[in-house]
Amino acid sequence: MSFLRQFIQKSFPKAIKSEHILLRTSAPGSSWYGTEEPTGAQINEIIAEINNLLFKYPGTPDFLGKKLEYPKKRRFILFRINRKPNLSGLREEVNKFMESTKILEPRKKIIKLLKKYPYDPDLRALSAIQVFNDSSQSGLDEKKLDVLCDSVSEIAGAIHNGGMSIFNVTWFIKIYLRYLDLLKDKFTHEYNSYHQNRFIEVRNSAENLSRAVLQLTSLMSVKDKLDGLIMLNAKLKGSVYILNSITKDEIRSACTATMQNDLTRLISPGKTANYVILVIMTLSLLFARIPILKRLVSDILTTIPDISKDLILQKSMVNSMMNVTDFQLALSSGDIARSRDVADRLYLRCKSVINQHLEYSILTKPHEVDPFLKAGWIAKESNGLFKESDYRVRLEEANKFLTMITGNRGKVRGAFELARQLQNDIDYIKSEYGWSL
Repeated sequence: MSFLRQFIQKSFPKAIKSEHILLRTSAPGSSWYGTEEPTGAQINEIIAEINNLLFKYPGTPDFLGKKLEYPKKRRFILFRINRKPNLSGLREEVNKFMESTKILEPRKKIIKLLKKYPYDPDLRALSAIQVFNDSSQSGLDEKKLDVLCDSVSEIAGAIHNGGMSIFNVTWFIKIYLRYLDLLKDKFTHEYNSYHQNRFIEVRNSAENLSRAVLQLTSLMSVKDKLDGLIMLNAKLKGSVYILNSITKDEIRSACTATMQNDLTRLISPGKTANYVILVIMTLSLLFARIPILKRLVSDILTTIPDISKDLILQKSMVNSMMNVTDFQLALSSGDIARSRDVADRLYLRCKSVINQHLEYSILTKPHEVDPFLKAGWIAKESNGLFKESDYRVRLEEANKFLTMITGNRGKVRGAFELARQLQNDIDYIKSEYGWSL
């Protein structure tokens, strides 16, 4: 049983669907259609039901549970021959499930292999994919949300435990987005059922669902940011990078090679330093947009040493993206204090990176222009969060940062247009306040 389910059962032992459907449909001031008024306990059951549903919101790493790491292998198992299963044929079956009429075959093979290899991350990922595939063909809509919740947790856990391949990540994104879509529909439906309830306690709980819907909408924007993952699948099709996971040792070796300007050094069979860095940084930027993967991103960034300016700036770009995600979620939830704190943190981080590493540099790479663009973006988005006098100073400073891109120093394709648009937005904000341009 997952940590999430154990927590729910302990915290809300009566969180079951109420038989008093009237609680859903009664509007303020309306009378019950039944013969008896509901008791306080019955109202609490409805509130517990809403809270139970809110626990399914994937807003923090706690969604995956506290014990994310697989059990360590015992010493004698290390010497077992053929410790890893051959999954090539099974992957193909699972990948083509829509064309198959024998739906049970991959599932049976996976269950059999899991008995022998219970903690193989790629096998666990395949298990999650197969569960998702089965649910996609199932009409059991009531249970589908719980099934997908488990599937998201399972494949995310596999990626955390060494299954960080492009194949697994691509499937994770597919499952994750489908889960967000269903969860948003469920939250919206339940909110519509409860938000006009005659009992204020139920209405207040329903408002939490409304805020969660806005946050889910923000999380779902990741589907518009998949260019990097699409590029990796196209560029590296048929290579070892698609199915083979990238290990921490490979990351460290690749970083050392890049510092020594030996980008084509072979790190492991079929993997070179430049592509290992490309894959890990591209995936990290994607993970930074997904709150439940925060621990994974932090682990990756800790693995990458600060041994070159390029690596430091690429790590900074990932960190900034995590702050952008935090800011958007805080803003969508209506948490002004947290929005202000995150905005301040992101802006000061960008300013520090610029002053320490880029003050006089010619900007030729995306991670070199990123701090300037992020500083301009967060300054624009912070409208209304700070005192007017402080905000005016920040806008002026952010505009100067953007000028470093629109001037002779910016050499990254597309960066000029982005910077110019941000400057136009800042000018518009200043005009609204009546500040001279």
